[in-house]
Amino acid sequence: MVSSRLNAISESKTVASSNKAAEMVRNGRKIYNFGIGEPDFTTPENIIDAGFQWAKKGKTHYTPSMGIQELREAISAKFKKFNKIEADPKNILVTPTKFSINLALMSILELGDEVLLPEPYYVSYPDIIRLAGGKVIPVGTDENYDFDFSAMRKFMNPRTRALVFSNPTNPTGKVYSEKMIRELSDFILENNLYLISDEIYEDIIFEGRAFSPASIPEMADHTVTVSGFSKSHAMTGWRIGYMTGPEDIIRASNKIQQQTITCASSIAQYAALEALKDEKSPIAMTQKFRERRDLIYKLITEGGLLEVRKPEGAFYIFPGYEGKDSETVASDLLDREGVVVTPGSAFGVQGENHLRISFAASNETITEGMERINSYFRKQR
Repeated sequence: MVSSRLNAISESKTVASSNKAAEMVRNGRKIYNFGIGEPDFTTPENIIDAGFQWAKKGKTHYTPSMGIQELREAISAKFKKFNKIEADPKNILVTPTKFSINLALMSILELGDEVLLPEPYYVSYPDIIRLAGGKVIPVGTDENYDFDFSAMRKFMNPRTRALVFSNPTNPTGKVYSEKMIRELSDFILENNLYLISDEIYEDIIFEGRAFSPASIPEMADHTVTVSGFSKSHAMTGWRIGYMTGPEDIIRASNKIQQQTITCASSIAQYAALEALKDEKSPIAMTQKFRERRDLIYKLITEGGLLEVRKPEGAFYIFPGYEGKDSETVASDLLDREGVVVTPGSAFGVQGENHLRISFAASNETITEGMERINSYFRKQR
């Protein structure tokens, strides 16, 4: 019998729709996939070659659970240069991307502790919180997806322990300004909370700039910063990322890592060393994503059937519409038009009557797929 703890855990909507689409492809159907959250580029050859060469040299064994020293030193240098975070190598844990969020929350939460989750939020956050024994407290944002601190304060109580957010944001593509991050940091300090800052899309910004909460000295003991190489260097399959934060939380996270996966993939760690040297690939990929962002935004606005906010980062656009619930619309689009999108309801109540469309796809796929989406909404009228 499966643990009752898992009864509250859902399957990923993004993975489920992509699995169904893959089955349709096997049956000969042409599919336009805007569902999955990963770059459509292959990992740059220099990174693949580096991983291969290190494997040939015998780097195929366990590593220290915290990660190889040279990679933690390189990540420390990156934190200082790019994020303005003073992260010592001994306080950096190398771990598989999303798992870092699990580790942080498992280390922070007591059973029943509450975690604030601004909407719309990344689809996996609620279930990660529940797996760690926490209670999800969704909080709405304003029409520009900025934080509503008045609403947050109404939820504050002695069990409120943390807040989780991403910047740039999945699913909206919003990039929070330094001013907004500083206001959020003031709220965190005022209420003695922890902030889990998911910065996995930090390299993919079209307007604005990345600003890390942990760069504010007072926030160093209140912030766990997580990032990785999945989006910046198209390394989703390598499952390699990293985290830093208060020393006791990193030490606790390392204990959990030792008793679960032991360590991150050795070959992926050595490939990540090469990725940190490669500053050109993220710039080139971001330029392609910018071109695709502009194309899909143009197609949506010219269609005149969806309300849309131009994303400032990441590779998602989150148009709104009137009519059926988003799960029904997403199912209709797949069955009738062969288009995969993610229903907005997967990202919280505020996401309903929206669709998340990933533009990590070719211009041809974007053009043809958006024509099918616009055609669907024209028929609904």
